[in-house]
Amino acid sequence: MPDLPYHHDWQPRFETSLGLRVKWFGRWGGDPEWAIEPSRLAADLISFFYLEHGSCWLVVNGVEVPLRPGELVVMRGGDVFSGSQDPEHPQTSLSACLSLSRDNNANVLLRHAYQRRYRLPDPDAYVGRFTAVLKALEIDSRWRNFHVTAAVFDWLAGLQEAIRPEPGAAEGSPETVHHVLAAQEWIQQRLDRPVTVAAWARACRLNPDYFSRLFKTHTGMTPKAWLVEARLQRAARLLVDPAATVEIVAERCGFNCPFHFSRSFKSRFGVPPASYRRVRQVRGFVEPV
Repeated sequence: MPDLPYHHDWQPRFETSLGLRVKWFGRWGGDPEWAIEPSRLAADLISFFYLEHGSCWLVVNGVEVPLRPGELVVMRGGDVFSGSQDPEHPQTSLSACLSLSRDNNANVLLRHAYQRRYRLPDPDAYVGRFTAVLKALEIDSRWRNFHVTAAVFDWLAGLQEAIRPEPGAAEGSPETVHHVLAAQEWIQQRLDRPVTVAAWARACRLNPDYFSRLFKTHTGMTPKAWLVEARLQRAARLLVDPAATVEIVAERCGFNCPFHFSRSFKSRFGVPPASYRRVRQVRGFVEPV
């Protein structure tokens, strides 16, 4: 009788070793008092925050990220974030935080080059997959782990297909996270001064090209774009003070030319600085744009 092959000699159709840890996964909203106090995301985690209804904005590493329904924000380990909303239009959000290890490597998702914010092409599909995870988490059976794992991976696969981050492009070790956070803290103290990206990189003891690539990987923005955004966000806060003229605010935020400041401010917020100030004084807030 001829020898027969053993089943274990056949080439497998699929094989992987993944460790999934879900920190939180839920839908929150409808509360006019909703807010997220300033927090730092643990270095090995990644978080996806999706606005389903209403109006809200996050502040991530000192930069305001306004959201409209259908938009999603990605936050990486080490990010400092907080959240606010328009109480007249309370937000409802779908928020998930997790890590995905592989072959003893902590959270391989951090190696992907995510942008900071996305508009999802099919919001209904995303909400459907997210809701399926919530239902699986409520299952009470001996097979709950299978149900939850299958639902989470279906949600995550759908999300990755929708936003298509560059795989393996991010440099997400705790050391590189520290470099980016230190760079942000350094420049926040110098928003009123002319600073080039090259000088910024030198202050962080990094090669300018590597610095720029690393910074965009972790923030979704180039250093120059992040610096302009940080200056405009400071300007928006300073404009609340009626004693500070537009010229003074421009100078304190690193804009040597008031005309250039006004043009940049209007491009970002949709209204010139003087109009923004009037709205803030009357309503106490400006709807995010």
